[in-house]
Amino acid sequence: MQRLSTSCVTVVLFACAFACSAGPRAEDSEPGAVRQGLSLSTPRKLLPFVTLEDGRVLAAGGHDGNRTLASCEVFEPETGQWRETGALRTRRRNHAAVRLKDGRVLVVGGTNGVAMGALADAEVYAPGTGTWTDVRPMAEARNDPAAVLLADGRVLVAGGTDVDLRPLRSAELFDPATGTWSAAPPPGFARGGARTAVVLADGRALFVSGLQPELYDPVTGRWEKAGPVGGAAGTHRLAHSVTLLPDGRVLVVGGTTARAASTAEVYSPRTGAWTLVEAPRVPREHHAAVVLPDGAVLMLGGEHYTTGSLASVERFDPETETWSSAPALEEPREKLGALALRDGAVLVMGGGNEATGMLAASERYEPGACGVSPCAAPLPPGAEGVAGLAPSGAVE
Repeated sequence: MQRLSTSCVTVVLFACAFACSAGPRAEDSEPGAVRQGLSLSTPRKLLPFVTLEDGRVLAAGGHDGNRTLASCEVFEPETGQWRETGALRTRRRNHAAVRLKDGRVLVVGGTNGVAMGALADAEVYAPGTGTWTDVRPMAEARNDPAAVLLADGRVLVAGGTDVDLRPLRSAELFDPATGTWSAAPPPGFARGGARTAVVLADGRALFVSGLQPELYDPVTGRWEKAGPVGGAAGTHRLAHSVTLLPDGRVLVVGGTTARAASTAEVYSPRTGAWTLVEAPRVPREHHAAVVLPDGAVLMLGGEHYTTGSLASVERFDPETETWSSAPALEEPREKLGALALRDGAVLVMGGGNEATGMLAASERYEPGACGVSPCAAPLPPGAEGVAGLAPSGAVE
């Protein structure tokens, strides 16, 4: 359900002029891959992109620059094209999405208001039929919550903001078997934000947002602090990325403060310690992160207050804990989505920049991890001649 604030709110909007990108434009980048245009039917941002069991990618709702959307699209890797699928029953943005163990997708919370408001509504997408079904709403309306799929199949949703944009210090559990919600013990600190939580190898869930990282143990139902306030960087993080590495550690990069934007740190579940690693070459927030088949992590796009929207891409090597530059995106993008495809490419989609506005065209990014030679994948059938060429990722 949508709840509207009754408080008096004054919103002051500042217009800022930024450079288009701190990274090199595509025509100036080193060779690395082939780019091609793959257009959504409508530009989208402020939504989760989800990889389905069969490798397709679901884009559900979001914002097109003017309005909150109910429409949904699915990307077909075999054809390289987006096609429309069933619309959400409730239009929403800033929501959370989780692929369940049975292949369905649960979408919760968000808002359909202009500036304020929050949704308690939840619904489930069935990939086989392309339709959405309402399930019971959460006990509390949540805008921009964090959500993870636990090892036992339940979904933990924590934090977010209420109808007045006040941070929430509460959590709920969804049981797909019964379609019902139950209260979970509250975390010690308010938190939220898409893709700011991961499930560790031992089944605990690590939430990294705000000042204090926390761990949730689904066996005991207890929360505990995960290291010191502010982590190794000693800073508040918002609009950052939290990525589970193949070796079980967790990489956290970027954010809205100057300290967060220019730092990266790694959490070790084995020792419970945070460690600063080499800083990325380009400070960023509202970016995307993708784990590649070789274990490296790509940081794509985003923005920074000194440079505006970014086209730059960097590659993090977990073994050496160092960064290297990668070929830039075709377009600078902030608030984008990026997901690894089964053929090793990365699908980059959504977001926008100051020069173009909202972006409908997606990019297929080939990481080029085949030495010095390009390792471009063949173009999907029917995709030739669609808005150019380039190398080309989102989080489940």
